[in-house]
Amino acid sequence: MTGELLWAVTDGPAGENAVPAPEDRLDAGRLARHHRGGFWCSTRAGGCGGRLVLQAPGGGRPSFGHPGGARCALTEADAGRAYEHLRYQPALTAWLAGQGHDARLERGPDPGGHSGLHVVVDELGVVLEVQLAPLPDTAWRERDDHLRRRHRHVTWLYGPGAEAAAVTEVAVRGVAVALRRHHVGLSVGVRDVDDRTRWVRLAACRLTADGFAAPGTEEARALHAARTAHRQRAARRVRHRAAGPPVPQLGLPFPA
Repeated sequence: MTGELLWAVTDGPAGENAVPAPEDRLDAGRLARHHRGGFWCSTRAGGCGGRLVLQAPGGGRPSFGHPGGARCALTEADAGRAYEHLRYQPALTAWLAGQGHDARLERGPDPGGHSGLHVVVDELGVVLEVQLAPLPDTAWRERDDHLRRRHRHVTWLYGPGAEAAAVTEVAVRGVAVALRRHHVGLSVGVRDVDDRTRWVRLAACRLTADGFAAPGTEEARALHAARTAHRQRAARRVRHRAAGPPVPQLGLPFPA
């Protein structure tokens, strides 16, 4: 065997059903018996598409390995990052299909080896940008501008690794939507300007021609609008005090 991977897929060379290697040998045995069809190194994660074998060399932690000395790019990299998007994709796909949407799912760009998801529903003109890795403020603003020039509605969904990008969007729009794995499904968290996050199941959310709707988003937007209006009123009062009382213009008669 060559290479040690902690992730594999069970549905073929271009599979999306990602499973982790268990932490102990008993669980590894149960996983192997459950998936008798075998395991693959998914091309969807940048792998070679070859077969993998679940192994526990020397009694150590189980892992997936390429048999026969096969070479693969993922054995030289952090395969966990490459497989990250596949841990979210099945639940998102099922959620969209349950609403009758035909979506295009693509791996999102990330030069650091992480993989996000770029989900487009053409019939609605909606895009969901699933960000699973850190994204600097400038890069977020550039990609957000690019997406909004091309699509009617854009919603970012931030995984655990994209906390800073979520903070940026809250500062800009007053609301950001987080995404977390929860058992076999996903949970959605709506974050507001008070740094409060309301968590609900993805099943409680909807995708319509008006964009992504989750419980708590309207309240978060209303709070942001109220705070913005309050700051604007305060700024006007400051400018008014700084200007002082009106000065009579020279050459004009004073009131009697």
